Amino acid sequence: MHERVICVMARMLDQDDGLGVYARNLLERLLPLDRGTRYLILLRTAKHADAFKRHPNAETRVVPARFKTWWDQVAVLREAERAGADLIFNPKFSVPLLARCPVVFVLQGSDWYVNPQNYEWWDNLYIRATLPLYCRKAERLLAISRTVVDDLERPLRLDRARISVSYAGPSPHFTSSRDEQALARFRAEHALPDRFILTVARTYHTGHGRQPSYPGGNNERLLRGYRRYADAGGRLPLVVVGHDIERYLRERGFDDRSLAGVRFTGYIPHDRIHMAYQLAELFVLATLNESFCFPLVEAFATGCPAIVPRTGACPEIAGDAARLIDPFDEADIAAAIAELAGSAGRRAALAAAGRERAKLFRWDETARRTLAVFDELVPRRGALAA
Repeated sequence: MHERVICVMARMLDQDDGLGVYARNLLERLLPLDRGTRYLILLRTAKHADAFKRHPNAETRVVPARFKTWWDQVAVLREAERAGADLIFNPKFSVPLLARCPVVFVLQGSDWYVNPQNYEWWDNLYIRATLPLYCRKAERLLAISRTVVDDLERPLRLDRARISVSYAGPSPHFTSSRDEQALARFRAEHALPDRFILTVARTYHTGHGRQPSYPGGNNERLLRGYRRYADAGGRLPLVVVGHDIERYLRERGFDDRSLAGVRFTGYIPHDRIHMAYQLAELFVLATLNESFCFPLVEAFATGCPAIVPRTGACPEIAGDAARLIDPFDEADIAAAIAELAGSAGRRAALAAAGRERAKLFRWDETARRTLAVFDELVPRRGALAA
């Protein structure tokens, strides 16, 4: 009997967003959990060619391709067949439709069906044409939340018996353990005020060549909600982390008056942004549809009290550990900010609840749930089985 071979479609590692974070964290937990399996990790570029070299059961191979569809359907299939793969896994959506071995992928979101206005017409058309094919081709599906399954069950005619909800979690450096010297340097580097409200924002689709705007970020309503809070006497400034957010807002009519009290830091790398959460008095997010919400579990893990939307998966992930808002209601956003900013006791209670809630979302558990699906389809062999 030969060792089990799993081919991983890992081009999403190139994305500096939640999808890239998901792939890196999952593979880092999955590889040591399944040492008896050989993992062939296929990349489209050499950006992360050495990312898993410390794992003896991982082989990383760069397979260039000009077009994503060619990479997914032809280049990956060719490499998987050469390697004698027993299973092909994609942490994102899409699988080779002509694969002869079992295929598994992760339903990472439902935005195309819930908020199609977030995407160009051709992108919506592509997803609605291909995602049903991928779902039918896959022997099993994983989903990042129950909410995603609920959203997609009817339009894609999903069979829940074939779906495992695996969730995700905060990266290991998101903790409440503080390095005060590093925090002081971080505060000075980004000119952060002594006390502030934090939000993370995006205005375009990451991982997208044309980078069209992303109205689902709901940045305009969040900023107007903050303006209401400040005009009513609120004193905490708002720190906005994200690429090119100020330019985006000014192009849409925001001026010095409407942006008073707002500090734009620009992009902060994922391996450092935990310090922004640790320094903030509270975190606020007003996006329209989160399929899991990495910023929420990151806030939880760092002990930062959170305000998040009651839309999408945020209520599922938050439980009773966050203040929920209507992201379409600027007055509700302002009221929630005022409520938490004005009560140290309320902030402390939510911070404690968030730290406990964060324990439910761990990458080790995501890896175990993922591996259970692999084992069901292609059991580990003989003495190699755990």
